[in-house]
Amino acid sequence: MKEGCRALEAEKFSVIVLAGGQSRRMGQDKASLSWGEKDVLSSLLARLLPLSDDVVVISNVERTVTSPVRQFPDLIPGKGPLSGIHAGLIHARHDLVFVTACDVPFLIPEIIPHIVHSIGSKDGSVAIYNEQVEPLFACYHKHCSGIVAELLAKEKYRVKDFLTRISWVGVQDLKQYADCCFMNINTPHEYEKAKAILAEGREV
Repeated sequence: MKEGCRALEAEKFSVIVLAGGQSRRMGQDKASLSWGEKDVLSSLLARLLPLSDDVVVISNVERTVTSPVRQFPDLIPGKGPLSGIHAGLIHARHDLVFVTACDVPFLIPEIIPHIVHSIGSKDGSVAIYNEQVEPLFACYHKHCSGIVAELLAKEKYRVKDFLTRISWVGVQDLKQYADCCFMNINTPHEYEKAKAILAEGREV
């Protein structure tokens, strides 16, 4: 068992995958894009399952997921990623909740326990890579669901608005992870670039 996995025995966490985006820039559903012998979502879930006993997909589209993965729609639909974070925090079984989007095909599983256990006494721990804050590559405490609900009620839908309301720590010591770990596939061009990286065997 990997060292990061052993650390989970002390404090378990949930993993939330946001897979309900409308994928306007892609022009088709990102979660169902072909990826190796699977699709993008299935490939990601296979990486996440060894890390947590509570993996949850948040999507307003019915996905093909198998137990023990659970799936739920947004409780307050149509408000972007913040709606997904809200539903994920509500449905999570553990107090600590790692949140990621489904469109990060090169996500390195070992990075997740590192971010989760950096939270300390804060409300959140958020990856900062190449000076970019990654609020959808982060761990949040389950009690933050109330703050998200307040923001949604006030029609404040940006995840950055959420970060201004909580205490969080930036996780910056991530140089050991490859750039593609943080690569999103939002457009057809980015998808083709990611497939080229995969074909070259540079997946890490």
